[in-house]
Amino acid sequence: MTLTSQSAHSALLSASSHAVVSATAPVVAQHADEITARFYSNMFTAHPELLRVFNQGNQATGEQSKALAASVVAYAVQLIDPNAPSFAHVMRRIAYKHMSLGIRAEQYTVVGHYLLEAVAEILGDAVTPEIAAAWEEVYWLFAVQLVAEEARLYQHSRVDPAQPTRPYRIVKTIDETPDIISLVLEPADDRPLPEIAPGQYVSVFVDLPDGDRQPRRYTVSSTAVGTRLQITVRRVLGKNGAPNGRVSTYLHDQAKVGEILDVSSPAGDFVLTPPIPHYSWRAPAPALRPCCRLLST
Repeated sequence: MTLTSQSAHSALLSASSHAVVSATAPVVAQHADEITARFYSNMFTAHPELLRVFNQGNQATGEQSKALAASVVAYAVQLIDPNAPSFAHVMRRIAYKHMSLGIRAEQYTVVGHYLLEAVAEILGDAVTPEIAAAWEEVYWLFAVQLVAEEARLYQHSRVDPAQPTRPYRIVKTIDETPDIISLVLEPADDRPLPEIAPGQYVSVFVDLPDGDRQPRRYTVSSTAVGTRLQITVRRVLGKNGAPNGRVSTYLHDQAKVGEILDVSSPAGDFVLTPPIPHYSWRAPAPALRPCCRLLST
């Protein structure tokens, strides 16, 4: 078993913390977006090196903050409510994402410090020592389960968390449409292509001209040539005054054949497993190639 079962979750929380979290969960949920926004601001101010791991585009739009807020609240709810929806699939997807980014166990200490600090800052005097201790317990239950699942994924993929990527060389670019490009990549370290299940993605780390390093996740759209993988990238155009996507713009306009990109091990559990059922597929244009790979399998 890789993740704690739903029925056992409520037993993980101590009785005293269970009562406190049950009483305060609505207030924390009400302010969750503010808490996580403050958390990221404080953490990046103190640890700017972490900006190279997090998607700055999602930070700018607030998507990352909202996703974290929703995850923490949902995890807390299923700790106190045995009838809450299972959190296991969310936990697994977070673990896969963290594995693709090279998140390490020791970084959870940094995250915990600034997340709990943000709770105290936003809720102020309402956060008594008992409330602080209860939510600290929630965080560390969450963190320990993620660390364990991520360790399993690292081991299964034979990936060292200290070196989560491999160098891949761009060997071909394909202009699919005016705003969609495919990049064909092959390992540049003389090691074979890893096993990639249809539907999995890789994180691609790009060193931008201004010195920033940014990761983005792209579904593997083809492995038809057994020694190469292909990703398909839609040009992200900013809306409502937001800037265009920095990584997609770079890959469209500046990435050249022969360039080396750092690429993670394949990740993700949205895959087809035998027996293959019948599906009806609808997808936007950027997803057509990944869907074709699923269908061909």
